[in-house]
Amino acid sequence: MKKSLQEVLDKFHYGIYLITITSGGSHNGMIASWVTQCSHEPPLVAVAIRNNRLSRSQITESLRFTINLLSEEALDSIKKFKIPDWKRKFDGVGFDLSPAGSPVLHEALGFLDCEVDRIVETGDHTLFIARIAEGRLIRHGGSLSTDEYGGVYRGDR
Repeated sequence: MKKSLQEVLDKFHYGIYLITITSGGSHNGMIASWVTQCSHEPPLVAVAIRNNRLSRSQITESLRFTINLLSEEALDSIKKFKIPDWKRKFDGVGFDLSPAGSPVLHEALGFLDCEVDRIVETGDHTLFIARIAEGRLIRHGGSLSTDEYGGVYRGDR
């Protein structure tokens, strides 16, 4: 990507979310920032995930995922979700299961259980457009953003 374009995109503000998936009886989680509401009625969200991520193939297979709305206090604990061994990401992490059976962190402000409606290939990422099946605000507080997270996601790693 041209440097001039990247400089502008680096100034975009995004939330930091934890996408959780249940696959083969195990749970996986990945940090995501390219998440947005894309329809009010029906309630739809869009999530972009890099094509080489395990989470992408797990969502493609299960056609379900859960978005954890993270609090500002979750900054330290979500670093655990950057480890390469996906089957150990939830070791020592407090969570409950959503109605769809995916983890919702104890530190989450809320969650959305999503069912994939459409899959769109968009270059080096896949866009999952999903219908919100269930969700709840658990508690109030400030939500985590790229500002607190300490940087931007450029999508090239």
